[in-house]
Amino acid sequence: MVKEQPTWYEMQYIKDLMPILNGKAVRGIDTAYFLPNMYIGKSALLKAFRYLEAILNKEEKRALVVTDSFTSKFVKKIDPYLKLIEMEYKVWSDVLPEVPLKTIEEGVRVCIEYEPSILIAIGGGSVMDTAKAIMIKYENPEVNIHMILAFGQTLGLRKKIKKLVAIPTTSGTGSEAARVTVISDSNRDPPKKLIVAQDELLADIAILDTDFVKDLPPFLTMATGLDALAHAIGGYTTNWGNPYTDATNITTIKEIVKYLPRAYKYGAGDNEARSHMQVASSWAAFGSNGNSNPGLNHGLGHSFGKVCGVHHGISVILFVPYTIAFKAKVTKRWKNLCPIFGIDCETKDDSVLLREFIQKLKDFIHSLDGPTCVKDIKEPVISKEDYFNKIDLLVDYALNDAGSLTTYRPSNKELLRKIFEYAWDGKEIDF
Repeated sequence: MVKEQPTWYEMQYIKDLMPILNGKAVRGIDTAYFLPNMYIGKSALLKAFRYLEAILNKEEKRALVVTDSFTSKFVKKIDPYLKLIEMEYKVWSDVLPEVPLKTIEEGVRVCIEYEPSILIAIGGGSVMDTAKAIMIKYENPEVNIHMILAFGQTLGLRKKIKKLVAIPTTSGTGSEAARVTVISDSNRDPPKKLIVAQDELLADIAILDTDFVKDLPPFLTMATGLDALAHAIGGYTTNWGNPYTDATNITTIKEIVKYLPRAYKYGAGDNEARSHMQVASSWAAFGSNGNSNPGLNHGLGHSFGKVCGVHHGISVILFVPYTIAFKAKVTKRWKNLCPIFGIDCETKDDSVLLREFIQKLKDFIHSLDGPTCVKDIKEPVISKEDYFNKIDLLVDYALNDAGSLTTYRPSNKELLRKIFEYAWDGKEIDF
């Protein structure tokens, strides 16, 4: 039996150190900004592949295209451009949802056999995260993936894989613009999400073309779009941000509030909304997983989604209203978001204003048929008995999640338990 491995962010000394690292003075001198080369629009594929043609030697024109069984259909969209630049390629379409460790091992074996110089990931978050994890273990097989530090560690990647190209087929995870890969640690029972954050995991090239997202079905449009909203709100209200990510997150929230309802309602019939949501998804990642941290709502959502089998986007947005109210005891950053939701801040007491903001946020989620409490989730339906029987595990996984390290208001088992309890039926946070 494989022994469970702890992650670096579960270590007590890291948790003890985080209050110091979370300080604004320390963050100010430990700030760097990461963004891939981004090609957006109908000429994006041509521009991106012409760039590859210009920088690669002939022997480096060898790509492994990473997809899952659904997104493999999109390979035909890039095939003409691969042929145009005389890029040899092989398709590996065995990616599984939630990125199990065994899938990564299989992908590494494919790389050892095929020896690609380029990885092209076409898919949602699981596909892009799988490609990143494969790159780590292919280039640095001895590294302990559980102990890769988010700061101060280098992996020495890009020796075998010269470029990582990400083409998202959803508008939500933003993995194409994030220096993070999220994996399922299947050696735990039940599996736990493993967060690997490292500067070298950022894609070199991101291609945003609405042809890859236009036919996304309504549920996935809603769920992935709300994931982006959770990234942006979480990134703005965490204590790990900075003026650049703040500005990005504010703009992103405005874009999502304006364009996600249209994308959800009209789908392929509203290409403008699709395009804006693609960019907003990448911006949300830039403002959270790329250069900040989405914070406590993601810590809770990672735990809940994995233990209860709920879609990631639904899981993380569900906890945003509760974590905002929880952190409001020590920070008023949420007030800057009120005007985006049409709330007048001038003549209202903070307690009244907070209640109105939380309700407006919930109303927005409801307008997209999204749930704001556990009992209202329709897929899967979760019984009260089953949920409360799992709370100890939910609390443990949330407390030991990387997202829970960066929050203005520190948490503990008792506080997280109360948040989970209140989230069952939407009770207002009063502690």
